[in-house]
Amino acid sequence: MGAWHKDGPVWHGDGMITLLGSLLGFGTSFLPEVLNYFKAGQEHKHNLERMQLEMDMMAKRNELQLNIMDKQAEIKETEGLYKHDSIDAGWFINGLRGSVRPVITYVFFALFVAIKVTALIALMDAGNDLGRSLSLIWDDATSGLFAAIISFWFGGRAVGKYMKARP
Repeated sequence: MGAWHKDGPVWHGDGMITLLGSLLGFGTSFLPEVLNYFKAGQEHKHNLERMQLEMDMMAKRNELQLNIMDKQAEIKETEGLYKHDSIDAGWFINGLRGSVRPVITYVFFALFVAIKVTALIALMDAGNDLGRSLSLIWDDATSGLFAAIISFWFGGRAVGKYMKARP
């Protein structure tokens, strides 16, 4: 224990150890709370990461479900078209119904060719040579029209898949 001196208390070895032990005991009493604080922070961070992963998975599941629903709707539409076209209404009505799309296609194609041939003849009569006349009648609108027709008849699904795959 300490002894008194005229300048204040003087501590001997045992007193110093007692004081040090008290301070260490008091200081380390907070250690579990500090460790629990850091542990809670790690658990909170882990929970946030887990929730983020769960939300990402839910978003991907929803996207997949929408794709499935889209494909199912496309299949039902195609089945409906085939079912409608396969209804037997007699040979005349069946023939008439089956000819509507091709007849409309042929009529519009014939109209298109007639307009372009007329334009070609008019351009050549105006003094243009064949190469210049063809480059004038085969413009961007014509190219776009032909691309749309070819895509519709021969690549509708392929173009649809390509457009969905693009970022």
